[in-house]
Amino acid sequence: MKANIIVAVLLLFFIGCTPQQSDQLTQQQKDQIKSEVKAVMDSIEARWLRLDVEGAVQCYSLDMVAVGDSSIIDFQAYKKGWIDFNNSLATVKWTPIQWEFIVLSKDLAMSAGLGKVEMLMKSGDKMTTNPQVWTDVYRKFGNEWKIIYEHGSGTPVIQKAGKK
Repeated sequence: MKANIIVAVLLLFFIGCTPQQSDQLTQQQKDQIKSEVKAVMDSIEARWLRLDVEGAVQCYSLDMVAVGDSSIIDFQAYKKGWIDFNNSLATVKWTPIQWEFIVLSKDLAMSAGLGKVEMLMKSGDKMTTNPQVWTDVYRKFGNEWKIIYEHGSGTPVIQKAGKK
């Protein structure tokens, strides 16, 4: 009986001291994920600047959640709000100031961005949000990164048409 206890203790000791396979990502893996996520963000930005909501929302998961200054909405409400707003826009200009990408795991990452948004409305009014901030969480579905959570905030300043 004593021998069994000693063997069990030694076995546990050796198992505990054996290096376990790590779930830690290498720097090269993290850099690859950051590059892939940045490509998604760049695609959304390019489509947004062309006022292409249908193209931009392809980068979002259908079960995503968005948080703004006054509400929490699902994908359908987010898309509808974006389409409705874009119908009043003539142009969008985005000036990024800083954007960071953080890898959380092999299939989860986030980004935090800060910049200035200038929008010319079809009415002639100009809307500027400076700073505008976003936080996005991305999940990898198969080979595709999609946004599953977005938070945006900023206080727009509206300059009415014909006033300086």
